[in-house]
Amino acid sequence: MKISHFVLSGAFVALLAPASFAANAKVCFEAENPLKIESPLKKVGNKTDVSGTGYLEIPWDQNKTKGIGSATYKFNVKTAGTYYVWARTFWANGCGNSIEAKVNGGADKILGEDGTYDAWHWVGGKARVALKAGPNTLTLHNRETGVRVDQFFLCQDGDYTPVGTRKVTN
Repeated sequence: MKISHFVLSGAFVALLAPASFAANAKVCFEAENPLKIESPLKKVGNKTDVSGTGYLEIPWDQNKTKGIGSATYKFNVKTAGTYYVWARTFWANGCGNSIEAKVNGGADKILGEDGTYDAWHWVGGKARVALKAGPNTLTLHNRETGVRVDQFFLCQDGDYTPVGTRKVTN
């Protein structure tokens, strides 16, 4: 009797669980490894406070090169669907605290515009994109200068917030 009660309780809990528990496919890749990069964006390597081998930087120049340059990434996804885009970033100041990301040629998504400076932190979570199973493309655009990007992270759970560096999946 107790065993069947336990099974029923487990089934009942599963039925009431939020949809976010149902699926949360995740993909993470390093920003310093673009397929293609255009100046003024540049790779910075051999840093210890980041994941991988470095990060991507848009050097601070009082926004003189704002809007110029990009970096393009290819990444694979096992599960097609809607994903939320995150970037692990470091802002130099309030005039350089956002980036634009375009996925699979879709609309530009703005990430950032927050007030966390001089520290690595995750921005995003509001930008939703459709990913297909298999290869996808993300293009980072220079929206403001004085920006560093360490990793990109995409997941299906809109309530999930990444912390620290993430395990690379691509």
